[in-house]
Amino acid sequence: MPQPRIAFVGFGEAARCFASHLAAQTDAPMVAFCQGKTNAPPYSAAFRAMAASCGVMLVDRLEDLSDADVIFSAVVVAVAAETGEAISRIIRPGSLVVDINAATPRTKKQVAAAVEARGGLFADANLMGSVDLYGAAVPLYTSGSGAARFAETFGPLGFRIEVAGADAGTAAAVKMLRSVVTKGMEALLVEALTAATLAGVRDETMRGLCASMDATTFSKFLDMCVRSDVLHAERRAVEMDGVAAGLRELGFDPVMTTATAARLKVSARLGLREEFLERSGYSADEVLDRYAHVVSGASAGLEDRP
Repeated sequence: MPQPRIAFVGFGEAARCFASHLAAQTDAPMVAFCQGKTNAPPYSAAFRAMAASCGVMLVDRLEDLSDADVIFSAVVVAVAAETGEAISRIIRPGSLVVDINAATPRTKKQVAAAVEARGGLFADANLMGSVDLYGAAVPLYTSGSGAARFAETFGPLGFRIEVAGADAGTAAAVKMLRSVVTKGMEALLVEALTAATLAGVRDETMRGLCASMDATTFSKFLDMCVRSDVLHAERRAVEMDGVAAGLRELGFDPVMTTATAARLKVSARLGLREEFLERSGYSADEVLDRYAHVVSGASAGLEDRP
């Protein structure tokens, strides 16, 4: 099987990582086009040299990628949609577009439709980790019409690709919701530990957090959070309002603490506490199903208002 001709639109950290790995695995020709704030034609000598060290030749026009078999879209989220549509206008039928941008499910579906209208295949590929940590072996959760082909072509080259189905946007939705947790945890931890530093109790706070989190698995912790939220959200919201006041006394703006209190109040207002108190037992799935049912009903009511 001939080596695919590979191109990149955007050549940031992830694209450079993938290109360097591919250069070591295959002699497939690779080119890249950039039109960003930092790197754009005419490219600097330093940027050209960096690309060459990754086995990539830079081109001056997007149209110069039209003979590529596989095009990776690796740009900033703000231009992901317009870049994807621009790529769709230059591809050949049968080409594969791999979108690794952290774009929304709607954007991924929009780009997929444009690519498929021109006879191409689309892979909604999402990095489920950092290339700093995993390198080119970063897990890629992928869906779309081209997901299977992406896995078949790049899996043997060392890429870790999990196919989530043939619908673009499915994988992006999982990535988006995972980010709610991972980035939210980062923000919560940074807020708590910065405040702990101001209060002079950072080491003690770190020990307390790590001891409780290390004592169980994350899956058990998640299950406990959801099942207890339906019963205790109102009380916990009051507690967090008090915590926010305490942080302000330290001269600290409790952004995430305030948001936590607001989120708990939303759960309390769903009015499901008594229903679950009467149950002899229930699962986290049952809580989430009821939350979703009540929330969707409330949303429908708002849409029906004149």
